[in-house]
Amino acid sequence: MSSDGDGDESSAPNPLQRTSQARFCVADACAKPCNWTDRCHTGLHRGPIGYRRGRRVRSVRTTFKILEAVAENQPIGLSELSRRLELPKSTVQRSLATLSDLGWIRTDRKDSGRWTLGDRVRTLSDSVDDLGRLREAALGALQRLNNETLETIHLAVVEGSTMRLVERQDSKHPLRLVKPIGTRSPLHASSTGKAALALLPQTEIDAYIADGLSAETIHTLTDPQKLLEDLEQVRERGYALADEELTDGIRSIAAAITPEDRPVASISISGPVNRLGPDLIESYGRLVQEAAEEAAKNLRS
Repeated sequence: MSSDGDGDESSAPNPLQRTSQARFCVADACAKPCNWTDRCHTGLHRGPIGYRRGRRVRSVRTTFKILEAVAENQPIGLSELSRRLELPKSTVQRSLATLSDLGWIRTDRKDSGRWTLGDRVRTLSDSVDDLGRLREAALGALQRLNNETLETIHLAVVEGSTMRLVERQDSKHPLRLVKPIGTRSPLHASSTGKAALALLPQTEIDAYIADGLSAETIHTLTDPQKLLEDLEQVRERGYALADEELTDGIRSIAAAITPEDRPVASISISGPVNRLGPDLIESYGRLVQEAAEEAAKNLRS
C-alpha cells in the first residue's frame, strides 16, 4: 500500500496466501513465493513456517484436550469425546491412536470401545511424587551443608546414563558455580554420577563403559581402566571426587543416596579448585556422606 493511500490494499502480500503454484514465505517477513515442497530461499525451513507452526500448535492443543477429557470422564468412548469437545470423530480418532501408541491411554478392560488413562500417566505421576519425596528428604541436609561449607550444594537424580540436577543451594561467595535446574551430566564425569555409578552392579558399570566415555574436559576419565580404579576408591572411602572432570576450574565431592539396594540420587559440594583445596576434601567427604545418609534414612521412614 502506498504512503498517500492511493495504493491497492489487496496487492499487499499475504504470508499465508495460496497461489496456484506457491505460498508466500514468512521467513523474516520476506513475502517471497516459495514452492510448498521446496526449502525456503533463505534455506531456513520448508514452506510457510507460520502456517505450519500454527497447525502443529492447534494439533498439540487438541491432543491435550482429548487426554484431559479422557482423564476427567474415563472410561469414555469416541462418540462421547467427539460430542463433548465438539470435534470431528476423525480428528479425535487420530489423537486417540497417537496417545494409545505412546502409552498415555489404553482401551478399557471391560469395554474395548472406551478409553482410560494408560501406564505412562501413572509412571509420570509416580515420578513427580518420588521427586517431591526426595527433595523433602534431602532439603534439611542440603541447607546445613550450604551453611557449613558456604559452597554450592547440588542434589542430582540418576536417570539412565546421566545425572539430572533437581535441587541447588547456591554458594555464599560472589564467585560460585551456577547450573540451571534440569542440567544433565554423564555419570563418569561428575562427582554425583561417579558416586552413584560406583554402587551399581558390575554388569551395569561394564555396559555403561562399553557405550563410550565422553571427554567433558581434558581431565575427564575416558580410559575404562582408570575409571574402574577410581570407582573402587569411591567404594572404599564412601564419596566421589571430580577434579575439573566436568567443568574446568571446578572441584566437587559427592556421596550417593541409597535408601534400598540401589542409588537413587547423589548430593555434592562444588566450588572453585583454589577455594575447595586438597586440605578440605576429606572433611567435606565426611560431611557429604552424612548428608546422603540422612536423606536415605528420611526416604526409608
